[in-house]
Parts: sequence; C-alpha cells; structure tokens
Amino acid sequence: MLTIGHYYQYALNIMPQRSATAIVSVLPHEVLNWILHVVSTYHKSKEDIEYEYRQILKCQENPEFFAPIYERYYESVFVFINKRVNAEEITADLSARTFYKCLNNIHKYKYQGVPFSAWLYKIALNEVNQFFRKQKSMLRTVSLEESQVEPLIEEIQSEAPIMDPNILLSTLLEQLEDGEVQFLELRFFENRSFKEVGYLLGMTANNAKVKTYRILKKLKSISSSIQYH
Repeated sequence: MLTIGHYYQYALNIMPQRSATAIVSVLPHEVLNWILHVVSTYHKSKEDIEYEYRQILKCQENPEFFAPIYERYYESVFVFINKRVNAEEITADLSARTFYKCLNNIHKYKYQGVPFSAWLYKIALNEVNQFFRKQKSMLRTVSLEESQVEPLIEEIQSEAPIMDPNILLSTLLEQLEDGEVQFLELRFFENRSFKEVGYLLGMTANNAKVKTYRILKKLKSISSSIQYH
C-alpha cells in the first residue's frame, strides 16, 4: 500500500421486503440494448443485469425495496472507499452516507452507459472528496497490488527504472495533485474503462483519456528528472 504524504454507526432504516410490486415482464427495447451493452462491456451476465434493473425499478416505485440493493453493493462500496481512506470507522461512516444519498436520489437514476454500480461509486467518490476537503490534516491513501506497479512504470518509461519500482512510483505519485492521482487510481489500479473514469469524474471518455495521458507525460518528465539527473 502506498500512502501519499498521508463509526459513528449509522443504520439505514430499511423496511423488510413485503409483497412485490408488479413489474412489467417485457423490458423496453432501449433497456434490452442497455443489457446487451453491459453484458458485453462489463462481463456481467444477462440475468444479473436484468435482476439489477428490476431491483432499481422496484426501489424507484417503493423505497421498501432498497434492501437488496444495499446488500448487493455494500461490500464493494466499502472497499472502494477504504482504498482511499484506509480507516475503517471513517469508511463505515462514508459508506452509510453514500447509501443514504443513494436511497434519497434513486428516483433520479437513469442509465448513462455505465453499470449502476458506477452511479454508486460516483456518490462514494464525492463523499470521499468532500471528507478530505474538510479534514485537511488527514492524508489520502492510494492502494494497489504489487502486480499493478510494473504496468504503470512501463507506461511512464521505456527503460528499466534505476530506482526500486515501488519507491519510484511512490515518489512520483507524491508529485501529483489529488485530482490527478484519481485518474491513475481509477484507470490503472482499478482497471476502469475511460468511459467509466469520465463518468465518475464528470467528463467525457475522450477527455478522461486525454487527461490521463497528460498525467502520464508529466510523470515521465518527473521520472527522468529523478533518475537520470
């Protein structure tokens, strides 16, 4: 784990599921296209996507049906936040806030070319960023696997690094603003598509791609300066 420079318990009051709300069994044509897109792009089964969509529809009709969504995504959202905060009590608080906002705004949710989970991650990311803006004394964390270091180093330079790759990457990341680190974090450490990176950060996929490669170019220059001068 690379660290850069750096409960109260909140229960969502979700009522147990009762009689199911009637859901039309024949999905609209645009929804079928969405399912096919997500299946092919994000490697989810057609059954999983249909189930997810029906749960969202139920919840949009009646908040009682939020429980399955909460249970399905809580762990992944917790991990997503904890990678950036690395403090379990704070992570639990931010996760609760994420799902509270999800429940309050799920009636606004519309498919935008990425999985429903990306909508949740976007809320979570906003909660994380707000937290660090308020808690300036707390340092942000970047978490990655050992196997993710080398591919990023190869993107930054063609020659073998003189320094230990782990030390080099840690040194390089410390030279970036938090906003810049997020691009690398989402794209290289979490293997998200540029479309999803752009969605999470509020821009087009093309702009996310351009911005990411500008950051890589910046790191190449810094790497050269650190190692060869």
